[in-house]
This record gives sequence, C-alpha cells and structure tokens, in this order.
Amino acid sequence: MGACLAHNQSGQANRAGSSVSISGINNTRKVPTRLLAIIAGTAVANLYYLQPLLRVVSIGLHLHGGEAGFLVSASQAGFVVGLGTLLPIGDRLDRRKLIALSLGLAAVFDLWVSAAHGLLQLMLALAGLGAFAVVAQIAVTYAAAAAPAESRSRAVATVMSGLLAGIVLARTYSGAVAGATSYRVVFVIAAIAGVALALVTWWRLPPEGEKPELRLMKILSTSIELFKGEPLLQLRSLLGMLVFASFSMFWTTMALALSSPPYRLSTGAIGLFGFAGLAGVIAARTVGRLADQGRTRLTTVVSFSVIVLSWLGLLLDRNSLWVFVVLTATLDAGLQGAQLTNQSLIYRVGRGSQGRVTMAYMVNYFLGGVLGSLLASLLFTAGGFVLVSGAGVVAGLLPLVIWLGLAGRERRWISEADSVG
Repeated sequence: MGACLAHNQSGQANRAGSSVSISGINNTRKVPTRLLAIIAGTAVANLYYLQPLLRVVSIGLHLHGGEAGFLVSASQAGFVVGLGTLLPIGDRLDRRKLIALSLGLAAVFDLWVSAAHGLLQLMLALAGLGAFAVVAQIAVTYAAAAAPAESRSRAVATVMSGLLAGIVLARTYSGAVAGATSYRVVFVIAAIAGVALALVTWWRLPPEGEKPELRLMKILSTSIELFKGEPLLQLRSLLGMLVFASFSMFWTTMALALSSPPYRLSTGAIGLFGFAGLAGVIAARTVGRLADQGRTRLTTVVSFSVIVLSWLGLLLDRNSLWVFVVLTATLDAGLQGAQLTNQSLIYRVGRGSQGRVTMAYMVNYFLGGVLGSLLASLLFTAGGFVLVSGAGVVAGLLPLVIWLGLAGRERRWISEADSVG
C-alpha cells in the first residue's frame, strides 16, 4: 500500500495472500490475512444488508418515494462517526482487542435493528451499527501496518477482497433471507455471526506491539494536521468522496427502481444483483498487482472511465434487465478499482499513522456516501431513476476531470512521499 507504513516491520512476508509478518510481540507469529479478510467482510456487510430490502422496509414503515434511502444515510453517517473515533484509536490501542470488541458491539446493534419499530428508532439503530462496522477498516490498517513494503498492496488487496466479498454476499444473503422469512431475521443471524467471529478474533489474531500513548483529542488533532500537510492524501480523499457519492446514488435507489416497472423484481431477485459485485472483487486483486508495479495512473484512468460509462449506459438504456446487470457489475468494478488505487497511494504518507491516514481518507469517502444517498433519495422522489442516472453521469465525470487536471502534480507528490519514506 505504500512505503511509509513499514513502522513495525520484521522479516519477510509469507505468502502475502494468506499471511504476513507482524512485529513487536513475537516475530515468529504470522498475521492471518484471510482471517482479516473474513473480519472485514463480516463487518462491512452490516452496512449493505439493507440495500436490497429498501422496498420491503418502505412498505412496512409506510414510507413514500425515496424516503427509505434516508435509512442508508443513517448507517453511513454512523460509519463516519466510527471512522472519526474508533479508527484512529487503533494507532494507540491493540487492534486485536479493538476488533473483537467492535464485532461484539455491532452484534448488539444488529439485534436492535431486528427489533426496531418506527423510522426514527430504526435510523438510530442503523447509525450505531454503522459506527461499529468501521472494524472493516481497522482490519485493513492492521494488514497495512504488518506487511512489508514490497508486498503491502497485495496483503491489503487480500483483506479488501474479503471486504468486497462481504458487500457482494450481504446483498444476496439479505435478499434471499428476507424473501423467505423477514428482514428482521437477516439481522438476528448477523448478530450471531458477529459474536462467533469476535471470539475467533480474540483467539486467532496476534496482538500488536507497544504503541505510543496518545489521547483521542491528540490523535484527532494530529489527523487534521496530517491531512492539511499532505496534498496527495487531500487529492485522493476528494476523489474517493466523489466516487463513493456516485456509487451510493446507485445502490440507494437501485432496489426501488428494480421493484418498479418495467422490471418488477422480488426482494430475493434484487438481492441476486449482489453477485454482480464479484466484478469488484476481481478488479481489486488485479489493481493490487498493478499498484505494486507502480501503475496507479493506468488504474486511475481505467477505473474512473468505467464508472462514467456505466452511468451513461444506465441513463440511455432503461428497459433491458441484462444491460442493468452488466452495468451494475462494471460500476462496482470501477468503484473498487478506484478505491484500491486510492488506498495504495494514501499509505505512502504518514509513517506509523496508518489509522489516522485511513480515518482522514475514509471520513471523506463516507461523507461522499452520505451526500450521495441523500441526493439520490431526493432525485428519485422528484424524477425517478432517470434523474438519478443523469446526476450519476455528472458525479462520475467530476473525479476524472479533477484528476486529469492534477495528474502532473500528483506524480511529484508521490515522489516526495517515497523519498520521505
């Protein structure tokens, strides 16, 4: 992910796709990146269970138009809060303890979501669930801190693949379970899985080494200072914000569009669209290899272009279900390619501050998600999915235009970051 993260390195990576070395406590132990991938996937799934269920929840709560999209905004807003609190604490505390505790507390909020009645109560429960879903990013920073520089992108790509698989399977699983039973059962099962994984994490994940004593406010202030002083981090955070805003616009209204004419799909069928996200998993592994080779300019152009073309296709063809499926896959692949490219670059800055670098980036990223879902809800109510698609084309173009204008400067910023590292 970047040369500046080799703060606690010792030894070489042992098959970066399955485990990497960790230092500080016991140099002979290995960090199981596959376990971290499972943790990331399970945690992030909590943010995505609801997306194919918006129509069902909307009917149950007697919502109108795109109002159900505000539930997505609530979970994303909670995630932003978690990023601003839990994630930077990982630079101070042992991330193994933080991951296990967060998984357990997420399970509590899963149960609250399953029992919630009324829009406000459900929004509060989803916000709390979103806050502890940030453990997915803590797992990513754990891998980034442990991996040697030469294999960091591949190690993080492994964890990111698990995260992406969690997104894919979350939508398919929730659609299938809700179609057969109730959307409440979806979250009860998720709670049970979360508790089980918390216990496995405590047992299997090695503890990290000693870390500097920092107060939370000190961590937050240094995060702001770090962000202000790193133009590379600023640029990639802005690009990530815009890309995820575009992506959230799609998934916030996709279920509402597919359950309406001309498609009229059931909840279970909509959940199957999650499998289109497998394209994102493939894209992440490919981009990880290219990033290790220093080809981030290529992955940037291709990823952003795919996003724009996907939205354009959705705008022009509104009748073919198969076209919708293909464009869902390409949009997901474009987003994940852009995300991994961004992460491969931001970790070149901030030696020993992986949590704070990730926090600065992901706060902007999910703020984009909150804004995108809010905007999509309003646009869908006003003009349906056609209006959302038109806005999606504009939202997809913005990051590409901004990057093209600053590509020369970014090359210099990358060189400066590498020279410091």
